[in-house]
Amino acid sequence: MNVNEVIKYPILTEKSEISRSTNNVYTFAVDRRCNKIEVKKAVEYIFDVKVEKVNIMNYDKKPAKLGRYQGFKNAVKKAVVYLTQDSKIFLFAEEAEAAKKESHKEKEAEKEVKSVELTEAEKKAAEKIAKKASTKKSEK
Repeated sequence: MNVNEVIKYPILTEKSEISRSTNNVYTFAVDRRCNKIEVKKAVEYIFDVKVEKVNIMNYDKKPAKLGRYQGFKNAVKKAVVYLTQDSKIFLFAEEAEAAKKESHKEKEAEKEVKSVELTEAEKKAAEKIAKKASTKKSEK
C-alpha cells in the first residue's frame, strides 16, 4: 500500500487533544486494509518523527437516523501513535509558527552565550596579540 494512502486524517477530539499535549500521543483515522507496521512507516515518513509504538482499533458501522431516513455511519479504523519524547507533530499552523519562534529565540540565546564564552584557543590567541601589541608600544 502507498504510504500516502495509509493515513486519512487526524482525529481531533477532546480526549485526543489531552493525550497529544501531555503524553505525545496522536490519533489518526487510517485505511481499513493497513496494519501497525504500515501505519508506523507512514507516520515516520510523512511527519519525519520517531514512532515508539502503535495501537489500532476497528469500529464497525453504526446505525444512524436523520429524520425519517435510516442508514449507517461508516466503519472506521483508528490508529493511536505514541511518539518518542524528542519527536513532535504540528497539526495546526499556529503550533508550527510558535515552534519556529521558540527555536529562533533559542538559537539567538546560544549565539549570545557563545560570543561571551571563549574557548581556550581563542584566549591564548588573544593573549599573544596583547603581548605583541605591548612589545611594539614599548619599542616606540
